[in-house]
Amino acid sequence: MLILNHPLISPLNLRIVSSKNAIENSLPSDFLILQCQSFEELLNLANFCKENRVSFSVIPTNIKEALLLVNLNARFLLTKDLTFASTLQKLAEIYLFDTKILFCIQDENAIESTANYGIDGVIFASI
Repeated sequence: MLILNHPLISPLNLRIVSSKNAIENSLPSDFLILQCQSFEELLNLANFCKENRVSFSVIPTNIKEALLLVNLNARFLLTKDLTFASTLQKLAEIYLFDTKILFCIQDENAIESTANYGIDGVIFASI
């Protein structure tokens, strides 16, 4: 199980980005989370990342979005909804996603329950 952004395990530089300019000005070590006003903008930004081999994460709101973003090489799908994370994880196992599913947490106590659901990992993040 992946445990990302834990204060004692290599904290990440989380960067929420919504433009090509922000991506171009990011560092290779930044953990990019794409967020846009519309899903069309998000797809365009994800495609820009794919074309430029930039690793990125996204917060899908439904299965269709998640599947499209997986096909644009999203590295991580993030969610605060454990039921949705479980659904995404099942799809990841059926379709053999390269993309990992991360459940967003604030408290270490959520690690164990997330592991019981078989989710790829957790990320300490308030998105």
